[in-house]
Amino acid sequence: MSKIISISNNKGGVGKSTIAINLAGYLSKNKSTYLIDMDPQGSVSSWYQIRKNNNIKNANLHLSENPFTMENIKDNIDSLDKKHDFIIIDCPPEDAKIMRFSLSISDYTIIPVAPTPFDIRSAYVTVNTIKEGLKHKMINTKPRLLISRKITGTILGQEAKKTLKVFKIPIFKSEISQRIAIAESGIDGYTIFEYNPNCKASQEFNKLGKEFIKWQKKQNQD
Repeated sequence: MSKIISISNNKGGVGKSTIAINLAGYLSKNKSTYLIDMDPQGSVSSWYQIRKNNNIKNANLHLSENPFTMENIKDNIDSLDKKHDFIIIDCPPEDAKIMRFSLSISDYTIIPVAPTPFDIRSAYVTVNTIKEGLKHKMINTKPRLLISRKITGTILGQEAKKTLKVFKIPIFKSEISQRIAIAESGIDGYTIFEYNPNCKASQEFNKLGKEFIKWQKKQNQD
């Protein structure tokens, strides 16, 4: 049975697709991972097409060639669940119906938040949707906040974490910064690990991946 992970935030521009791609890159080092693009904008699907054109291969990393609709995922989730260790869903912004559905089938939800006052306030919609779903037993996902698109050389991430504590949801110790290597790797269809396994961006995603696995193992023990 797969572990399903939603990358979700009602607001756009917080790095959901980047996190989905590179977390999938980390998990696929050792486990079969399927990455689903549910955003009609198709950022992950476009990245996949570039990847195919450049003949980049990873036997453990599988992707949807086109964005999934609600019907697609309902029709395919059972078969995917049997074939892969992890399924990652890149959710669209401002689509409450898809967000609620992805939350309903997910074991884990990562909520990326950019460290700005506006982005932190905007995260309330996603956090509240999850809390209401858990309260009414409509979902059983385990949420965690992630500081994303942090400007390097600043303390914005730590300041944002202090503010995010008001949501009373666990926060990753890991933080993902805005880095040129992430943009360059995406343009060429690589995960950050394929592009440059030793760069600072790879180190950040490596830390995130390890922290996620540790979190998942702890949840399994509980």
